[in-house]
Amino acid sequence: MITVSGLSKEFNHTEVLKNIDLQVNASEIVVLLGPSGSGKSTLLRCLNGLEELSGGKFEVNGIGVDAAATRRARTAAYREIRKHTGMVFQQFNLYPHKTALGNVIESLLTVKKMPREQAVPIGRELLKRVGLADKEDAYPSRLSGGQQQRVAIARALAMDPAVMLFDEPTSALDPELVGEVLAVMRGLAKDGMTMLVVTHEMKFAREVADKIVFMADGVIVEEAAPDVFFQQPQHERTKKFLRQIEQK
Repeated sequence: MITVSGLSKEFNHTEVLKNIDLQVNASEIVVLLGPSGSGKSTLLRCLNGLEELSGGKFEVNGIGVDAAATRRARTAAYREIRKHTGMVFQQFNLYPHKTALGNVIESLLTVKKMPREQAVPIGRELLKRVGLADKEDAYPSRLSGGQQQRVAIARALAMDPAVMLFDEPTSALDPELVGEVLAVMRGLAKDGMTMLVVTHEMKFAREVADKIVFMADGVIVEEAAPDVFFQQPQHERTKKFLRQIEQK
């Protein structure tokens, strides 16, 4: 579903991703862990075309992007990838002048050119799926952070993606609101959604992930099943990270 080969990314001659190889299979939940600045979010942004590759290549759902290809070819590939990929950010990025329902159906109206009478029932079903059936007429300013993030997830699901990318979806939330967003993500995992998740929520990583990928200093240091990763880490850098997490 996602295959990354030799991917690198530079900012101002500083290499922030170094020869990344990664595989995410269909219906697999892969969680990216690591300290701040390790390159986790940059990797997700490269996969969604928000950052250009400096080297290497990858495929998402059979659509390939190669740093060696022409800009036109890369742009065309990213356009196709976005049709199959949903992305949820730290910040909710909702349209403040649109209701919850309006936010969810926007891509159906503008990207898929779907008639409104066809899009509205889909939007309502998606709001129901994330537990917000009663909030379709509410504007973002009237929603809690957790509710806004659930609307953002519903919006991403509206395009019926094959893959969901989550970039620290709970980091901007008050602690008491984190659980409601993670509950929606657990539901997606149970439904078989392929997910690549950057998070600091260790309990979620332990219980939901099929595989943990630990990154530091722009490289993948270690990857393993959750029970092995947390109980028998192989690398000293991983052990140091886990010790620091335990102290918090």
